[in-house]
Amino acid sequence: MLSLEPRGQQSRAMLWCSPLLAAVLTLVCGSLLFIGLGLNPWVTLHTLLIAPVSDWYGLSELMVKTLPILLCALGLAVT
Repeated sequence: MLSLEPRGQQSRAMLWCSPLLAAVLTLVCGSLLFIGLGLNPWVTLHTLLIAPVSDWYGLSELMVKTLPILLCALGLAVT
Protein backbone atom coordinates (compact mmCIF):
# COMPACT_ATOMS: atom_id res chain seq x y z
CA MET A 1 0.00 0.00 0.00
CA LEU A 2 1.22 3.52 -0.78
CA SER A 3 1.86 5.99 2.00
CA LEU A 4 3.20 9.53 2.18
CA GLU A 5 6.34 10.11 4.18
CA PRO A 6 7.89 13.50 4.94
CA ARG A 7 11.32 14.19 3.53
CA GLY A 8 14.19 14.41 5.94
CA GLN A 9 15.57 17.47 4.19
CA GLN A 10 14.17 19.63 1.39
CA SER A 11 16.20 20.07 -1.75
CA ARG A 12 17.95 23.40 -2.21
CA ALA A 13 16.38 23.91 -5.62
CA MET A 14 12.85 23.59 -4.24
CA LEU A 15 13.60 26.00 -1.39
CA TRP A 16 14.32 28.70 -3.98
CA CYS A 17 12.05 27.64 -6.83
CA SER A 18 8.76 27.12 -4.99
CA PRO A 19 8.31 30.75 -3.80
CA LEU A 20 9.41 32.07 -7.21
CA LEU A 21 7.03 29.72 -8.98
CA ALA A 22 4.19 30.81 -6.69
CA ALA A 23 4.88 34.50 -7.41
CA VAL A 24 5.09 33.94 -11.17
CA LEU A 25 1.88 31.90 -11.24
CA THR A 26 0.11 34.58 -9.19
CA LEU A 27 1.18 37.29 -11.63
CA VAL A 28 0.16 35.17 -14.63
CA CYS A 29 -3.27 34.35 -13.19
CA GLY A 30 -3.82 37.98 -12.18
CA SER A 31 -2.81 39.15 -15.65
CA LEU A 32 -5.25 36.72 -17.24
CA LEU A 33 -8.03 38.04 -15.01
CA PHE A 34 -7.21 41.64 -15.94
CA ILE A 35 -7.13 40.76 -19.64
CA GLY A 36 -10.51 39.08 -19.20
CA LEU A 37 -11.84 42.32 -17.70
CA GLY A 38 -10.49 44.31 -20.63
CA LEU A 39 -7.72 46.03 -18.65
CA ASN A 40 -4.05 46.41 -19.45
CA PRO A 41 -2.33 44.03 -17.00
CA TRP A 42 0.96 46.00 -16.84
CA VAL A 43 -0.74 49.28 -15.97
CA THR A 44 -3.06 47.59 -13.49
CA LEU A 45 -0.29 45.67 -11.70
CA HIS A 46 1.82 48.84 -11.56
CA THR A 47 -1.12 50.72 -10.04
CA LEU A 48 -1.70 47.99 -7.43
CA LEU A 49 1.89 47.07 -6.52
CA ILE A 50 4.31 49.90 -7.38
CA ALA A 51 2.36 53.17 -7.20
CA PRO A 52 1.45 52.95 -3.47
CA VAL A 53 5.12 52.76 -2.43
CA SER A 54 6.59 55.16 -4.99
CA ASP A 55 6.32 58.35 -2.90
CA TRP A 56 6.08 59.47 0.72
CA TYR A 57 2.35 60.14 0.54
CA GLY A 58 1.69 56.62 -0.71
CA LEU A 59 3.87 55.13 2.03
CA SER A 60 2.09 57.16 4.72
CA GLU A 61 -1.32 56.05 3.43
CA LEU A 62 -0.10 52.46 3.37
CA MET A 63 0.98 52.76 7.01
CA VAL A 64 -2.38 54.32 7.97
CA LYS A 65 -4.11 51.22 6.64
CA THR A 66 -1.51 48.70 7.83
CA LEU A 67 -0.93 49.71 11.44
CA PRO A 68 -4.46 48.97 12.76
CA ILE A 69 -4.32 45.50 11.21
CA LEU A 70 -0.88 44.91 12.73
CA LEU A 71 -2.11 46.03 16.16
CA CYS A 72 -5.05 43.61 15.94
CA ALA A 73 -2.70 40.79 14.93
CA LEU A 74 -0.35 41.63 17.78
CA GLY A 75 -3.23 41.64 20.25
CA LEU A 76 -4.39 38.24 19.03
CA ALA A 77 -0.87 36.82 19.14
CA VAL A 78 -0.19 38.00 22.69
CA THR A 79 -3.44 36.82 24.28
